[in-house]
Amino acid sequence: MTVSRRRLINTASAALLLSDAPATSEDQAALASQTWLSRHAEHERLGKRWQQIETRLFRDHNWPRLTRAQRMRFPEKHEMDDLYDRMDALHEENRVLLTSLPALIATSSFGICGKLAIAAIEVCPEENEEAHRLIASILRDFRSQHGG
Repeated sequence: MTVSRRRLINTASAALLLSDAPATSEDQAALASQTWLSRHAEHERLGKRWQQIETRLFRDHNWPRLTRAQRMRFPEKHEMDDLYDRMDALHEENRVLLTSLPALIATSSFGICGKLAIAAIEVCPEENEEAHRLIASILRDFRSQHGG
């Protein structure tokens, strides 16, 4: 059975974000993973909003043919710029956090699951399907045995 990337992300994110397990507060890997996954979820949400706006502008206003000055008249252009800036900041914050994750030792199942969920997100299935499937299967197996 193949675990979908979206299901894997949602399951791991929910486990981390909704957990009140005391070990989580003591597990620096779990806290860092929770932060990373939360930022990633916000980035995804903002990206979808950006796409919705762009799709409507293409459809309703022939966006590609407008000049830069014409585009600046649309409030949506400013919202898109704000979304892009926030997404860029989230990406950079997560890039920095990602470099520190390997040094953090997970002391709970939440820390291990969080690090695996991030690895599954970062190892793009389109670029390395075998590695992505392996990571996803490890996360699935660990969660089934430990409930993390």
